Amino acid sequence: MPVEDHAGQVHEQREREFVDRWPWLLPLAAGIFVGAAIFEMLPHAIKDTGASAWGWLLAGVALFVAVREGLDYIGRHGLAWAATLGIWSHSFLEGAVTASGYTASLLTGLLVSTGLILHLIPELVAVIAVLGAAGVSRRQAIGRTVVTWGILLVGFVVTYVFLPGVSDRTLGAALAVGAGGFLYLGYVSWRERRWSLAKSSLVAGAGVALLAALALVTD
Repeated sequence: MPVEDHAGQVHEQREREFVDRWPWLLPLAAGIFVGAAIFEMLPHAIKDTGASAWGWLLAGVALFVAVREGLDYIGRHGLAWAATLGIWSHSFLEGAVTASGYTASLLTGLLVSTGLILHLIPELVAVIAVLGAAGVSRRQAIGRTVVTWGILLVGFVVTYVFLPGVSDRTLGAALAVGAGGFLYLGYVSWRERRWSLAKSSLVAGAGVALLAALALVTD
């Protein structure tokens, strides 16, 4: 058996085992992605860029569709890498936003940092769920999570040290692109679910509600 065929079979087996073992995780991930886009990213994007945020949002959706389809076409498991790139870009932007908070005052920076951590934890859980459903091993998923926190730190340092004057409009446009990517990841997570519509809707609603509550508490 060719090595490529064997690797593909192992990958598909991991996908089935993960989804069968934790069928509620993909609907929950879908809700978390959608909630993060609607309640965390889009409000800031609209505030900073106005109506143009919707154009950037559509650009984000198109970008992530292209990434997923393009990587699938060349055989590099597009969903897993789309989810990874989504959380990595989001983490960089979160680090940049946090750094902007510290330029205002120490108290503002600390409050933004607290909100960042509270928001990022469920989003990382959602990404790990998608990676597992895409057949990525637990070790690889943990490795990408570690890199995520490193990228967040890079975003903070780059903005705080080298780009202290980055405009809110630029950050807002980037957040809108990220929101588009998260909406697409939410759609893909929902599409891959195995549970019934009623059960999946209930769990997805819980994910949306979680992010809405976090936005209410931390904003």
